[in-house]
Amino acid sequence: MPSTAFDKTVVSIFDAVLDERLGATALEAVAGHVGAAGAAYLLVNKLTSQVSSVVRWGCSTADIAAYLTHYSKIDPFRPIQEAAPSGNLARVTECLPRSELRHDEWYNDFLLKGGVCDILGTKLHESPAHMVIVGLYRAAGDPRPDPWDLEAVQALMPSLRNAASLHLGLIDIGYRSAIVRGRIDHLAAAVMFTDADGRIVETNQAAERILRLGDGLTIRNGQICARRNFETAKLAELIAHATGVTGTHLSAGCLLIGRDGGHPAYIVRVAPVTACLAGYDLPMAMVLVSAPDENRVSEGELAELYGLSPAESRLAVAVVYGKRLSELAGEFGVQITTLRTQLSSVLKKCGVERQSDLVRLISNIPVVRLMPSEEELV
Repeated sequence: MPSTAFDKTVVSIFDAVLDERLGATALEAVAGHVGAAGAAYLLVNKLTSQVSSVVRWGCSTADIAAYLTHYSKIDPFRPIQEAAPSGNLARVTECLPRSELRHDEWYNDFLLKGGVCDILGTKLHESPAHMVIVGLYRAAGDPRPDPWDLEAVQALMPSLRNAASLHLGLIDIGYRSAIVRGRIDHLAAAVMFTDADGRIVETNQAAERILRLGDGLTIRNGQICARRNFETAKLAELIAHATGVTGTHLSAGCLLIGRDGGHPAYIVRVAPVTACLAGYDLPMAMVLVSAPDENRVSEGELAELYGLSPAESRLAVAVVYGKRLSELAGEFGVQITTLRTQLSSVLKKCGVERQSDLVRLISNIPVVRLMPSEEELV
């Protein structure tokens, strides 16, 4: 599939997003491509301002557990990266005065003792809850003033940022690293593997349900299609870029696919995936589909939380989906006056005054999806 060293590096990056066990391998590929002695990938929880996880490869021998529990809290370089625009490269030794570094605990006891004297780093992407930071290491004792190939770094930056965006998107929908052959049915999100022409090669059960419904996405002549022609063309373009048939470098992307019945649009992400990860010997793209309404509370849970009747719960969920009372009257087979009475009762039981407040309340109720145990995944 990938023919150049650059494309192989890009595929390695996206494979690591889909399977976290490949993280160190991806960092090795990135470091090798840009001339760094090592690399690190940090996931930061913005709600707690703490580093949630670190993936590392290369020259550093520093204790990751010590970084997570102590040094990340006093790391003076991390706030600089977090505050800077995404993709803005910065060096530790240029951002922090040498007089400050000379006495800095993080720099001396963690970085230098771990075999690293400088880092070229940047924030790749951030969502409301998380951000991703990448750092490229310069080994202690390296005589070169600029060990990094900055042109190669800049060339990789769009792919790194796309991959980070995909990573955080997967986190937002509750994704677990189970995209390996035989495990994709354990994902709540819909997953499809296609060839370069958009022909479906494999799907999980969630994807099969979406395709059978034909609500927004369907199959025509064996190829995945959207309900509108321009969406189908955009989807085909993303798949072509992900599989490398356009002759350009491999890339990932996303788009919204409209649906019928007033349902929120599908969020569709397309990314490259190696043949070995997908389990097939041909250029592949992964198409991941999620729907915002899948993360909404159920009628049963609403009834349990607020003491709503079944009819009231059904009405409340429909209102959150944007349905009007006039159309619901026909759909439910009741008088609109009955729905107004039910809605008034729902507002009272939920402790809100307006319908807009009810929508906001229900939309913000966290939803927990039960995932299979590790034993079930084996």
